[in-house]
Amino acid sequence: MSNIKPRLIVGGASKSGTTALFYYLRQHPDICLSAKKELHFFSRICLEQTSRGPGDRYVLAEIPNTFDEYMSFFNHCNGGKIAIDISPSYLYHYESADMIKTHLGEVKIVFILRNPVEKAFSQYMHLVGEGREKLGFEDALAKEDEREVARYSDMWLYKRSGFFADAIDHFFKVFGRDNVKVVFFEEFLSDPQGILHEICLFSGIDGEFRFEPVYDVNRSGHPKSALLAKLIAPNSLTYFLRRIIPQGIGRIGRKLIKDWNVADKPKLSDDIRSLLLTSYIDDIRRLELTLGRKSGWISKQDLMKFEDKE
Repeated sequence: MSNIKPRLIVGGASKSGTTALFYYLRQHPDICLSAKKELHFFSRICLEQTSRGPGDRYVLAEIPNTFDEYMSFFNHCNGGKIAIDISPSYLYHYESADMIKTHLGEVKIVFILRNPVEKAFSQYMHLVGEGREKLGFEDALAKEDEREVARYSDMWLYKRSGFFADAIDHFFKVFGRDNVKVVFFEEFLSDPQGILHEICLFSGIDGEFRFEPVYDVNRSGHPKSALLAKLIAPNSLTYFLRRIIPQGIGRIGRKLIKDWNVADKPKLSDDIRSLLLTSYIDDIRRLELTLGRKSGWISKQDLMKFEDKE
């Protein structure tokens, strides 16, 4: 087992840039990322109870069972580098904060949050692109209660997984405000170098390092070939291949195939967008109050419409 425990944990909403952040941070000479891109170890207890959707069990099978197994993914790290675990699920399953504190002690936490409306649709398109989601977006939203009762993973809960205020508040209470940094996806998208600089300084490493641009990471959209999408989605075949193909090679190959197979992403209708935003406004306000800054997710017009309905 590695003696180098992670000193930075990165979580976030689904489809909010954690994959891009992985490809950026691995460029830094003072950073050592886990050998597997997403470990999800500290949320495993929750995921064990919510992995009944199509393909979910193969995702669960990739998660370390024990802390020793978790630490083995950092065996390649040496004492001169900061080890980092990037696992988005720690946000939705925010009970993970207590597990992280128990096993790792005082660590730094970074979360990337995205406009929950945009996140919901992008998350839906991700599963469409994998050939797992068969329903239209509106029908899939209507199925959320049923899917939650059936214990589908949070990846299927497009709307429900977009409420962030409670999670951030809990992590603040467990680790303290000074040890938790929240980044908005929209900021990261518009100024990646600036946000990376902030994350590096927050982590206690050189913030002047210039990162090479990362493009088109983890794109979502309708698949050109439904059959190909199914072949590379979480399933028995991909689970087997992950056992015999080195992580780096497998990750590159899957990305190349997926990028080729992704077609254009459709637009979200204004009616559904407005309906979703209305359900999120109270939570966004709470989040902004907790953070002491605006998210930019609610326009004045949106707020006026919401207040008119109250």
